[in-house]
Amino acid sequence: MANVKQISVFVDNKPGQAAGAMRVIKENGINLRALSLADTADFGIVRFIANDTEKTVDILKAAGYPVNVTEVVAISIPDTPGQLSRVLDALGNDNVNVEYMYSFLGTSDRAVSFVIRVDDNAHASDVLTKNGIIQLTENDIAEM
Repeated sequence: MANVKQISVFVDNKPGQAAGAMRVIKENGINLRALSLADTADFGIVRFIANDTEKTVDILKAAGYPVNVTEVVAISIPDTPGQLSRVLDALGNDNVNVEYMYSFLGTSDRAVSFVIRVDDNAHASDVLTKNGIIQLTENDIAEM
């Protein structure tokens, strides 16, 4: 199983708050590989994969940001019509619930990568393997 560590940072839903967290990351030489920003009326959640999870968590906590680390699944699929549908069908048909997902650029213009948060990483990994879907490791993503 190739779980990937995703960092979530909680920021007030006010101008400049996400920028402040990103500035801390920049000033410490952290490289982000994938990112998603979601909001509610009161706060935003910046979810991302970084090239150095431990360092990123430490510096964000030291700067006073609430931080959480979650294990997610990351995949790479051909950049052709119907591939994401194939992945979601495989997971759904095997009773894996997808809670959220976001895409990110990889190293090839012939493939697209996704971070997927599911209710059961081990089960999802088995389903993906059974269906020939490439799972990415943290090292794969860091090297992109």
